[in-house]
Amino acid sequence: MKNVVVLGGGFAGLAAAVKLTELGHSVTLVERRRQLGGRAFSFTDPTTGDTVDNGQHLFMKCYHATLALLQSLGAHDEVEFQNEFQIEFRHPQKGTSTLRIAKTLPRPLNVLAGFLRFKSIGLSDVLKLRNIKPELSKQLPLSLSVSQWLEQCKQTQRLQENFWNPLCLAALNEPTSQASARYMQAVLREGFFGSPDGAFLGYSRLGLSNLLSARSQTFLNKHEQKLLLGLSAKRIDSVSTHEIAVHLSDNTKLTPDAIICAIPPQALSSLLTPHSFPELLQKLSLYRPSPILSVNLWYDRPCLDVPFIGMLGTQMEWAFNKHHLYQTHDHASPGHITLLASAAHALSQSQPKDLIELAQQEFESVAPSASEANLQHARVICERKATQTLPLGESPPNTHTNHPKLLLAGDWVNTGLPATIESAVRSGFCAANSVDKK
Repeated sequence: MKNVVVLGGGFAGLAAAVKLTELGHSVTLVERRRQLGGRAFSFTDPTTGDTVDNGQHLFMKCYHATLALLQSLGAHDEVEFQNEFQIEFRHPQKGTSTLRIAKTLPRPLNVLAGFLRFKSIGLSDVLKLRNIKPELSKQLPLSLSVSQWLEQCKQTQRLQENFWNPLCLAALNEPTSQASARYMQAVLREGFFGSPDGAFLGYSRLGLSNLLSARSQTFLNKHEQKLLLGLSAKRIDSVSTHEIAVHLSDNTKLTPDAIICAIPPQALSSLLTPHSFPELLQKLSLYRPSPILSVNLWYDRPCLDVPFIGMLGTQMEWAFNKHHLYQTHDHASPGHITLLASAAHALSQSQPKDLIELAQQEFESVAPSASEANLQHARVICERKATQTLPLGESPPNTHTNHPKLLLAGDWVNTGLPATIESAVRSGFCAANSVDKK
């Protein structure tokens, strides 16, 4: 049995801690907040009593590591999945168009058939999609942007506006000009061309804290692991190649068998000394955060008859019917709607009242019944460091560092995936398995 310190209690840190526990190791988990979950948390809105997520998440059925983690925590059944891939898109002027990929047809015929029925594009656009499949087996350079790749694949402007751009923002949290095509390739390979149900979308029937934080704490306490909440790491010392130490904010010094750092790159860089980790620090300095903006609107009546919709021709990209998502599993008023904008660099600079006005106007332009309802309450949430982005061409660091007892985890670590929950969980599992094998 090894004694392992895990820094950070988000998806990556919890995945590492849970996996280490299952492998029979002793864990001390250090989290600077007083609750687990990292950026994936929820709270109670004092005005309405509703459960509000820090940021709305969708899961995919190909998130095998994430689903395995939730299974370990007893939360697997709290994620509701579609029976087939289907997204209803709405445009203020062009109306509703549904992208549905039937599970009754073999691939890639089901994908092509789904796009043929997608009214936002035409036959000439769909035919260009055939250029994508041969690309999925190639090793694309990290320096190739999604927009450059789409041009190489002769994807039409209409197809880019109505499918590729929304997909890139949702999956990679960056516009096509700044996101690496290699990560889009990974999303397509695992989601649409992996297992038949890989692209099926799912949502939590609970607020994120009830899904992740509470259950993780129960699991780790049950297995008598040590949780240090409200404490943070201040410095990591590479004493020798055989010893590493971490100093905490309460002046405690821990000298474990291994440290798994599951914290953002900026936080990690403040813990490391330049003479011990020069190359890692140089890489960490290149990361830049990308924000995700949520606007919660409370109407006096239901305004949406489906769990969620995609929005085209607007700055807000998604609208979620929180009452439909939670039903009786958590608290959400009948008229509670959450709107989402990814890579919201410009929008995040706006005033809350302007964002509320924008979200209300755009939502009512695609949900006419909302314009007949009364807006009773609104709340803006901006997660400014929702994901971490490297410049095109830069490869993320691997799990292992130049010190054998220091490992990395996080959605920003090299997993072959973009910065997603699945990437975070896979990195945590990878770090835990590496510790176990040493």
